[in-house]
Amino acid sequence: MRIYKMRDLNQRTAEVIQEINESGKPAIITRHGRFVALISPLLNKGLEGELIARYLEQELVGGRKPELSESRDDVGDQLTEDLARRLGIDWP
Repeated sequence: MRIYKMRDLNQRTAEVIQEINESGKPAIITRHGRFVALISPLLNKGLEGELIARYLEQELVGGRKPELSESRDDVGDQLTEDLARRLGIDWP
């Protein structure tokens, strides 16, 4: 799975999307070192986008909402680390 920085997506949007579609594999977008988006090629894939959305909602977040005492950054860090682990990506 390829990882792109938000800057790459901003400066080379069409090229990045083309690379993702040609690879046939989802790509992760990071901003300041954190996962912010997952872009999945949908050409000839049908339900893949829906499956990814459900996976992220049910498996990563576990259907729970962050407690008020949890900062947004803390929750984001937990999700980033958990997603990296589940996708088999070495993340600092």
